[in-house]
Amino acid sequence: MGLLVLAAALALYAVGLAVYRLYLSPLAAIPGPKLAALTSWYNAYHDLIRGGQYVWVVRDMHRRYGPVVRTRPDAVHVADPTFADELYPVSGRRRRDRFRTVVGFMQSPGSLLSTGEHDLHRRRRAALAPFFSPLRVRRLEPVINETLARLLRRMDGWARDGVPVQMGVAFRAATKDVIQQYAFGGGGGTACLDMDDCSAAFFDVIRPHWVSHLGTHFPRLARAMSALPPGLMTRLVPRIGVFMRWVQDVAAEVDEVRKSEDLPEGLTIFHEIMRSDALPASEKRTERILNEATVLLVAGTDTTALTLSAIVYHVLADRSVLRQLKDELRRAMPDPDAPPTAAQLEAMPYLNAVIHEAVRLHPGAAHRQDRAAPDEDLTYTDPRTGRAYRLPAGTGIGMAAPLVNRCADVYDRPDKFVPERYIESPELARHLLTFSRGARQCLGIHLAYREMQTLVAGIFRRYDVYDPEAERQGPTLQLYKTERRELEMAADYVVPAAYEGSLGLQVVIRQSSL
Repeated sequence: MGLLVLAAALALYAVGLAVYRLYLSPLAAIPGPKLAALTSWYNAYHDLIRGGQYVWVVRDMHRRYGPVVRTRPDAVHVADPTFADELYPVSGRRRRDRFRTVVGFMQSPGSLLSTGEHDLHRRRRAALAPFFSPLRVRRLEPVINETLARLLRRMDGWARDGVPVQMGVAFRAATKDVIQQYAFGGGGGTACLDMDDCSAAFFDVIRPHWVSHLGTHFPRLARAMSALPPGLMTRLVPRIGVFMRWVQDVAAEVDEVRKSEDLPEGLTIFHEIMRSDALPASEKRTERILNEATVLLVAGTDTTALTLSAIVYHVLADRSVLRQLKDELRRAMPDPDAPPTAAQLEAMPYLNAVIHEAVRLHPGAAHRQDRAAPDEDLTYTDPRTGRAYRLPAGTGIGMAAPLVNRCADVYDRPDKFVPERYIESPELARHLLTFSRGARQCLGIHLAYREMQTLVAGIFRRYDVYDPEAERQGPTLQLYKTERRELEMAADYVVPAAYEGSLGLQVVIRQSSL
């Protein structure tokens, strides 16, 4: 009898919950499939079982239902770029928490990216923000230029070898070297660009995978897995050993910084954090700093490298884009062997338009950037119908860059690579959601742009596209078994992932025949 009563109670609860979510919830008026409104398992199925496909399900929802759709019982997605300033305000007085789905997939307690609560995030961001200001990024010019020089030397070597090169690995090596140098200085072992394989095994371990979504849907399970001892984790998943050893190296770097008696001002990011009076001792705990460092180093590597690969592909695939870019580079950089200066980079409109367009089409973050407004209801008005939708305080509200960046209402021919759009309408750049917006905008936006400007300018000032009919030509690059689909996002694993088996951008590098 007791079991029957329990079963009846559970059935009644399930029916009541379903009725509430479908018809009585404050979000009941938001358009979308009933299954998404009924259960978050709908989201989990497409993320985990189908492998990062929910972003495309949400895209299809928008095509059917309009610019605002209900994606979970407690969350919505808006595909209208004009709503970004409301959801991601610049003012810190309008509080925005990271929604729990975002906090869940980060799994790096104490790091800035995994900080949900608005005020705590504001304090932690204030400690890091000065290191990523335009002025501080300018001071990194020697580090970035040296990285460019090492990359070009490696490309010279690969040209002599005559074999196709996976440039995505080379770009990851370059961006990791820059952020590692800035975070800890000369420590951290051999630079990736100086390794024979550019540390390919490390980047293979951190490549996008469906397991990234475990924290979104099963946060306790993800936390339990993260808490496993490194030795046990390596025995369970042998290939992860290279990553675990790297984390141990980062931990050793953190300890070295902590033990340093003399911390000269301006040395590195984490030296200055340790000497900062703005953070209490609890914020300088080794575990928190380690998590902050790990997230910073990984996030500062993969996202920028992905966009660099996309830039090189589009420039080599379109001779008109290549010609305009090289003409501008020749005028701005008369000496092809001299590294570009900040002033030169900032004064090249077409170079920056190429970067903007690659950032739009190939954002480094794929997931919905869910926020919750804890203190206020938000209202979204559908511009087509004029209907206003109330989004109560605490609702998860997301905008995914891969969808918003291709809004046809803002971008003509949204799927086509057209750098000229930013020359004709510079204001289009402000709609880009790739680095998020507002008070939680990606800290590394200025560093990422400077890395892309420097590496793209340096590479294409030296290299042209290979012409099989030309008898004599300078150093050249040629796409090798690389179509656009190799660079296009096929799945959302928090960061974009190409189709399974893609080798990304591959090129054949040739020396000058002049």
